[in-house]
Amino acid sequence: MVSLAATAMAQDYSKKEVRDAKRTERQQAMVQQLTNALKTHNFTFAASQATPEFMGPQQALNQWNNYVSVYPGYLEVNLPYTSVSQNVTMIPRRIAINTTQFDFWEDMNNGSQWTLVFQTDWSGVKYVFHLNYDIDNGMATLTLVPNQGNTVVYTGSIQAN
Repeated sequence: MVSLAATAMAQDYSKKEVRDAKRTERQQAMVQQLTNALKTHNFTFAASQATPEFMGPQQALNQWNNYVSVYPGYLEVNLPYTSVSQNVTMIPRRIAINTTQFDFWEDMNNGSQWTLVFQTDWSGVKYVFHLNYDIDNGMATLTLVPNQGNTVVYTGSIQAN
């Protein structure tokens, strides 16, 4: 009977201690899930803003289809790309890559700070992706560095696949 009462009290969300404990439990589960996703290269970066490196205006990305998905053995990229040349913004285009040919160069974990660097060659262009992710605040930055064209920095979020 005592354990029944303890279980019922533990589920009493009107108590601050119970809500705090559940919040901490959810946060720890999310951190573990994202850490596993980054370790196993099984995640999706969803871009919400893009900033061309050289004098380009920051652009809010309101569409759901601006992402980089990394799976074990598969890379899918669908990102807007606007190159800027001599202070003139060129016609926006979209980088669409679906490939099994990509390499990870570096995986670094500094506690809550993650850095992943990977690359692929697609249609004669080498694309290098630098992903920085802070588990504590949920901020993710993806820097796209093509060997032809300008660098673009995307900000967004990470989720496990």
